[in-house]
Amino acid sequence: MTKKLDYLIIAEKALIIEFYRGKYYVDELIDFKKKVGNDKEYNPCYNIIQDFREVEFLFKINEVSKYVEFISNNEKYLARRKSTMITETPNQVVTSIGFEILKKELPIQVKVCSTVEVAFAFVKLPGCDWEIVESLIDNLKNATEQLFIE
Repeated sequence: MTKKLDYLIIAEKALIIEFYRGKYYVDELIDFKKKVGNDKEYNPCYNIIQDFREVEFLFKINEVSKYVEFISNNEKYLARRKSTMITETPNQVVTSIGFEILKKELPIQVKVCSTVEVAFAFVKLPGCDWEIVESLIDNLKNATEQLFIE
């Protein structure tokens, strides 16, 4: 499985789409979050759709606390927003729910789901934008210009 982490910020929709493919340790995900956060268009108030359907997390549930701690200790990531995680496998579901449980003090509403439709509804994306955003997710998935982390 080829490793790929990519994202797209859609300022006019106050939305960030993140795509994950491959096997990752928690530190790699933190590095990716730093890259997203350093983008000049990044806004911590933007809702996030994370497509985890092609990822395998190589860390235990207790290591999710390291990611939560990173977010908690960096003001640039702290704001009221919704974050939805689209999952497909038990590994993805367990890790995502671990974040949902451990993020107690963060002002982030989290939803773990298995379809883009539920993800779009959770972040209150207007129905007229669903097809466009789904095609943007596909573009991230299939783009040849990629962010690889080895």
